[in-house]
Amino acid sequence: MYEVSLALAVLCFGLVLGYFSRQPSFNAFHPLTLYLAFHGFVFVFRPIVAYIGDYRGIYVLFQFTPSLADKVTVILASSLGLVAFAFFSLQTGNVPVLFRHDRFAIAERKRLLPSALWAIAVCGLIGAYSLAVMWNRASAGVFDMVRDAATGTAINTSINGYVVEAQLMLATCCVMIGWLFRFRLIALLPLLAFIVFRAGTGGRGPFITAAASLAMIYLYEHRRRFPSIRIMALGAALAGLFLLIGTDRGASVRALVNKTEQVDVTAPVLGTQTLEGMDFANMEFFEFMVYAVPQRTGTYEYFADNLIIFTEPIPRVLWPGKPIGSPVQFFKLFDYGFPIGMTRSLPGEGWTQLGWAGVVIWCGLWGALLGGIYRRFAVGSQSSFAVLFYFSFIPVFIIAFRDGLLATVV
Repeated sequence: MYEVSLALAVLCFGLVLGYFSRQPSFNAFHPLTLYLAFHGFVFVFRPIVAYIGDYRGIYVLFQFTPSLADKVTVILASSLGLVAFAFFSLQTGNVPVLFRHDRFAIAERKRLLPSALWAIAVCGLIGAYSLAVMWNRASAGVFDMVRDAATGTAINTSINGYVVEAQLMLATCCVMIGWLFRFRLIALLPLLAFIVFRAGTGGRGPFITAAASLAMIYLYEHRRRFPSIRIMALGAALAGLFLLIGTDRGASVRALVNKTEQVDVTAPVLGTQTLEGMDFANMEFFEFMVYAVPQRTGTYEYFADNLIIFTEPIPRVLWPGKPIGSPVQFFKLFDYGFPIGMTRSLPGEGWTQLGWAGVVIWCGLWGALLGGIYRRFAVGSQSSFAVLFYFSFIPVFIIAFRDGLLATVV
């Protein structure tokens, strides 16, 4: 039965990809392209590898065993999420991208240069301060995040969250510098520095999205619908760095930059097989949610976890009693296992909110929204602001599809 579901997942993925490839909107800039890449890897390719390799590391760590029905449900529900996302994204965004980059756009960019440099100077300094603080704390072994035992949510204890996250502005600043100065090698050095120092703090997502943003703008300006082999090779190298940083949370990078002896970082041993770790284990994470919700919780979340976007911006120092996680919670997943470090994924989040219907609603809503944003960009004026916004925003979903949460995007 499970083998049949895996075969159906491959068939569904192939049909959606084949249909999309014949549409006028088929290009690297469309959100469906990113979602197909995400889904194809974590819910089609990796489950086959996990089945052949008999991966069990996540089950041991999370302290649960999914039934055959749970495993089949995950494969079918993730495929349903793909169909919903594809259908609605093409309903709102099935148009070709019109490359409007011309000499007038170049002139506009030159006029914006002084203002852009001021913005980069102000935001860059704040971001650099944030990154320096986090680098020094990581080098000294000071970690301010404490995980709540009841919910598994990580919270700041001795530092302001805005100081922690301000470094994310550097991602857009580096993209702007590369774009403003026409992708010259010297203009790419700030991005390289950001990648190194962000990796040294243990964070990976922001430098992946920054690199993807710059690559997309490069393709757009050269009127290419898809990346060349060279760009794909650079992407593969960044993916390798993503995996490497995950093994020791940046300790190797810090040791190299600081010229100090590397400190061993103890991490849960999940197995030694390829791809068995937590980086791409959304299949097992989804299985845990199906195992728990609603079989053991007795209820869904009904999208109440999105209320966190209203409480999260308030510093805990100003609100000592601020709820940990969403202010409205119907259950705690840690009551049914030990899902440490779990990311829900887009279809997994939908399942947790309302089961099968939730998968269609959540994946369909995001597909429709992102398809509409793509349409406005593809057929719009494509001003400098529109170009910077779109290519800074869409690559965020390389990470957001994996997390599945509205709070990640906000």
